Amino acid sequence: MTIGNNLILPDTQCSMSDDELQDAASRAVVVIPTYNEHENLSLIISHIHRLYPSMSILIVDDNSPDGTGELADDLALSNDRIDVIHRQRKMGLGTAYIAGFKYAIEKGFSYIIQMDADLSHSPDYLAVFLEEINDCDFILGSRYIEGINVIHWDLWRVLLSLGASLYCRVIGGLNVTDATGGFKCWRREVLESINLEAVQSTGYSFQIEMTHRAQTAGFRLKEVPIVFIGRYHGTTKMSKRIVWEAIWMVWRLRLGLYRR
Repeated sequence: MTIGNNLILPDTQCSMSDDELQDAASRAVVVIPTYNEHENLSLIISHIHRLYPSMSILIVDDNSPDGTGELADDLALSNDRIDVIHRQRKMGLGTAYIAGFKYAIEKGFSYIIQMDADLSHSPDYLAVFLEEINDCDFILGSRYIEGINVIHWDLWRVLLSLGASLYCRVIGGLNVTDATGGFKCWRREVLESINLEAVQSTGYSFQIEMTHRAQTAGFRLKEVPIVFIGRYHGTTKMSKRIVWEAIWMVWRLRLGLYRR
């Protein structure tokens, strides 16, 4: 179990050649929702493009008051692999990803990757995602498939996350170890087949709902072990409203009380 302040380098072994990885990266887009991530945005983007200069990045900003949107525009001006969607107000993680997914489908990307802006998801895992997606339909980066691999979280936060995953397995029927994990890679065809207009979740329950919809449709999931690093800068977006949304969403999924 990893809970603490010691950075552990991720296991990112990949059998694909560099040319194969760069080719796959050129057909992928990373969707990054932002709200007050000015301190983190340049760091995450530079890390991604240091590894994969040809990988596209889409920033979906919810009118961040700290200037994240303006920074995103500046970054986009200097790199044609970066695009920005500006939204008028804070509308939630789920709707930000839906906007990003629609963009990715319209642009014809083969692979759509979702990851946090706060450096909790290491871009070093992108190589593993791009390799493993060849044998499945979507990838979930799991903090718990090989023990508990979380850094910079206190014990209460870890127990809450583990409890949520257990709750989703028992009540919601999700066959995953990390139901609330937000580091994913999708084949375009999966997102094209899901009715994105019907997705109801706006908070972190979006991760649960999307996995449920994809599994229910018969798409193949593979969980890949990751080390999750709690944010260094900024504050968590978690709230009681988001927790309650997730609790009730699991029951709606269990009872089939959602639009398809």
